[in-house]
Amino acid sequence: MKLSDELEKLYRDLGKEYYEGGFEDPLPQLLGYFDKITKLRNELQTEQDSAEGLRFCTQCGCELEKGAVFCGNCGCKVGGNE
Repeated sequence: MKLSDELEKLYRDLGKEYYEGGFEDPLPQLLGYFDKITKLRNELQTEQDSAEGLRFCTQCGCELEKGAVFCGNCGCKVGGNE
């Protein structure tokens, strides 16, 4: 591994550890990165859940039973039978 590649990997690992550690007292210039990462992680999770056939309530976020018309947690209408 080239030194520059190793350095890039260490930077990535450092950033990942910092982010996953809860990023307490983040530097202001890093907040935009945290927001983007969090948004992308949520989108990725939504895509993975959709691929697995899982559905979630848009109101409370609870997992829905297959074919549910209403959320079993909050009662929100979530659609018709599938």
